[in-house]
Amino acid sequence: MNKMIQKLVGVAIATTALVATPALSETLRLVTNWDTGSYSVARTLEFVKTFNESEAAKAADINIIHVGGPEVTPATEQLTGLSNGVFDMLFGAAGYYVGAVPEAYAIYGTSLTPMEARQSGATELFDKIYREKANAHVLGWVAAGVGYHIWLKDEPKLNDQGLPMLDGLKIRSSGFYNAWLGHYGATTVSVPAPDIYNALERGVVDGAAWPGLGITDLGWEKFVGYRIDPPVWQFDNMLWINQDKWNSLTDAQRKALSDAVEAYEPVAHEFYRNLVGEERAEVEAAGVKSFTLGAEAETAYLDHAQKLQWQQVKEKAPENHDALQSALAARN
Repeated sequence: MNKMIQKLVGVAIATTALVATPALSETLRLVTNWDTGSYSVARTLEFVKTFNESEAAKAADINIIHVGGPEVTPATEQLTGLSNGVFDMLFGAAGYYVGAVPEAYAIYGTSLTPMEARQSGATELFDKIYREKANAHVLGWVAAGVGYHIWLKDEPKLNDQGLPMLDGLKIRSSGFYNAWLGHYGATTVSVPAPDIYNALERGVVDGAAWPGLGITDLGWEKFVGYRIDPPVWQFDNMLWINQDKWNSLTDAQRKALSDAVEAYEPVAHEFYRNLVGEERAEVEAAGVKSFTLGAEAETAYLDHAQKLQWQQVKEKAPENHDALQSALAARN
């Protein structure tokens, strides 16, 4: 074979190889704030399974694998790991990372659903902020609609305005709740979630600040007699992907992932809404009573809780306060 024929054959082989090469296969490594025993992680992994089996994901040659939870990296350090590319994706609470992205306080200050936030431009705004501050692209807000309560052993006392008086009571808290509980006179006690049961049983605390889910999982409904209603705020769980990884994906891979998460938001919202109803029935069957505030007191109670969050945004991220408040304002 002369040199010219060898050259032509080489070109033909190279061209054929280029045509035959499929799109690059992509496996995204997902880390979660909590372990697989958590209802939120279990539901997220159902989404992952559905996504991996979808025709869009198969066609784009992309899939997600769960590499672990806090046993891999502590939850509060996972956003840093995501930013640095240690993980490709993260499912967790935006509130864990308000030190890096204080704009996340705004999630607690709104009553919008994730679907409404997407329509209003709030999700896009959060994406811009996380890209700038954490090298992370926001895929979606995938757990919301679950509010937070004050759970008490004994019936709460009310002040002249019909609002809770927690003076002299020790309430389990974390940094997130301190200003809220302190406003009503409570002495806050930092107790990790797994230790709340023992703290209530031994009288270390007289109650706990906690959302409307997970009480029966932890088993401490037997120690509380009252739940102050209505709930305030809502869950802040998001799904992020490392920005560099996002940029490296093909258009088809980005579209498959974006479309799947957007479609998942209303499904997840309904899931959590139903789960809250089931949990409420269980704790009330165990003897926990709903302590409902009067109409005027309820309005003041909710307003104060939301204003606390917006104050945080204004103090710690003033450059984005007005835009977020506009995008997350309640729609009539």
